[in-house]
Amino acid sequence: MLEGPRSAKIEELREVVKLVSLVFSFDKYGISIDRIFPHVFCESNIDNLRVIVCDGRIVSHLAIWEGLLYFYGVQLKIGLIGCVCTHPDYRMRGYASMLVSDAFAKLRRDNVDLVMVSGARMLYSRAGCVESGILYDYRISADKAKLLAERLDGVEIEEYRGDRVLDLVEVYQREPIRFRRSYEEFKLLVDRVSMWGAKFKNYASILISYRMGKPIAYIALLRGWPGWLNSDLAVIIEYAGSRMAILGMLHDAMKMFKVNCIRLMVPYGDWNLITLLEGYGLKSESSYAPASFAIPDPVGFLDKIKPYIEERIGVEAGFKAVSYDDHIELYALNESVRFENSRMLTAILLGRPSFIQNRGDNIAVSMEAIPQIFRRIFPIPSISYGLNYI
Repeated sequence: MLEGPRSAKIEELREVVKLVSLVFSFDKYGISIDRIFPHVFCESNIDNLRVIVCDGRIVSHLAIWEGLLYFYGVQLKIGLIGCVCTHPDYRMRGYASMLVSDAFAKLRRDNVDLVMVSGARMLYSRAGCVESGILYDYRISADKAKLLAERLDGVEIEEYRGDRVLDLVEVYQREPIRFRRSYEEFKLLVDRVSMWGAKFKNYASILISYRMGKPIAYIALLRGWPGWLNSDLAVIIEYAGSRMAILGMLHDAMKMFKVNCIRLMVPYGDWNLITLLEGYGLKSESSYAPASFAIPDPVGFLDKIKPYIEERIGVEAGFKAVSYDDHIELYALNESVRFENSRMLTAILLGRPSFIQNRGDNIAVSMEAIPQIFRRIFPIPSISYGLNYI
């Protein structure tokens, strides 16, 4: 007997956690998925834990987290999708596809402007997602990190403690692209990093940089679970604040983690950090998409970010987007550009990285074919998960 897709019930939360922990192998390390994503696997988010029940047993699951994203002063409602899984005994029955369709229906009902899905699968592209956004991949050696640290004077670097959440909040609030996080949410997200570091020594930490007693930057790092990531490599999963101070903290981070290299993924649009890195002779190895994105209502989305667009091309350009039966068209300064579907528009709007994981993705993007007026707008600066990843 099949039941769902539907929201999980509060009394089913432990069963959901057990299934997801099993499928993603966290249980092998004695870790429960609700400790990894406490903001997702909790009673307050129970309506967003979507499940399929077979013969009284939860056999398939998809998680949603909904919140707000501030994009250069524009407030967007964002929905994150992750932890999509089916018990090994119940696969190849179309349950995941049913859950994805159910999730997108819910996100549309909730008037979500932008959807981020962790992963790249045909399952998601069929739902309207496209791998997009650009993260530049920098690998920084110990020698280079030491050189960067020597250029930074008068700064104190300290490891995060639980009583310093407000220091992180103060720095994060200065970012032009950021998730809305209450004090409680911020503490929940950063304290789990401390939990990882306590459970697996030298595997997770947050470093804060201070000048004249005021916080100016922070980095959150992860070396990985045992056997999961390269033990000689630490990954920065979120950063905020002074870009020079961020680079100046890398050497201390390497010594703390006892690694020879740090991986820093920099979003398209963070030209301050990119020019600093390039100025010190560091080159991006490749570029990757932060997620698979979907825009449920492209015209509504473009209308919301219109203040950002008008700052780039002016009010007199008369920018507008119109949805027709079989395509979407943008207009500005007597120019127009046509997109056959929302996926093509998403690819142009958010940009395409050099490396695409989804081999079945047949979207071909040519910025050269786009009128110059629209190239002043697109791609927009990239959005990445940071600590909000699910």
